[in-house]
Amino acid sequence: MDYVVTMSSCFFLQNLNVRFQTLNDFWKCLPADLVPIPGQWTHIEIVDLMENTRLLHSELCELLKMLSLSYGPLLLGFFTSSYIGLLISVYYIVNKETFFSQSSNSWEHILPLIIHLQILMFLMSIIVFVSFINEKRLQMISYLRLYRISNLHFDKKRQIKMFMNQISVCDSDQISAFGFFNINLNLVTTILVLLISGIITLIQMKDHPMMLKFNNDTKSFFLKIYTTKYD
Repeated sequence: MDYVVTMSSCFFLQNLNVRFQTLNDFWKCLPADLVPIPGQWTHIEIVDLMENTRLLHSELCELLKMLSLSYGPLLLGFFTSSYIGLLISVYYIVNKETFFSQSSNSWEHILPLIIHLQILMFLMSIIVFVSFINEKRLQMISYLRLYRISNLHFDKKRQIKMFMNQISVCDSDQISAFGFFNINLNLVTTILVLLISGIITLIQMKDHPMMLKFNNDTKSFFLKIYTTKYD
């Protein structure tokens, strides 16, 4: 399930990333200062390409919004379950003397952490692909801000203003986990902070009756598995 969620998410995100990059390449094809070049670029061709690029950008933003709405619940469950699993796994490693017998293999101690580090890599892959898309969207804004609108023809000036307004509206359509949090590079810091604070909280509560019961039940579970394995 983890592989399916990660691969499908990264596939669609990379697809959108390539399309946004194509729009940036289209815009870089325009002549400097949007000045017509005899025999190469006419005024009408420049305005047409600007308008088509703007319309394609609008369609891509709609696709990005649809992706966020459709994959939002799935990403929310994936990120939440992965965080809880990683938190519990690290807690097992920190308190390994409580859960594992002294004779157990050391590989069995770190196996849960290795598995959840793999899931953490899956999470990072999704975050990195989303950051690529955000970078391409910001790159388009940097191109538009290079032009001195006051010196442009009215048609070109109108296209740039419409494009800027469109980008400012679409900028709020971030890929999110069902609206609970936006998926971007800032999420990496948030996950690390929550993970560290969660582990510290679990360690501080290790003498709480609820945690003692949890430790005893978990130890009994591991002992049953170990006994069944070597009977």
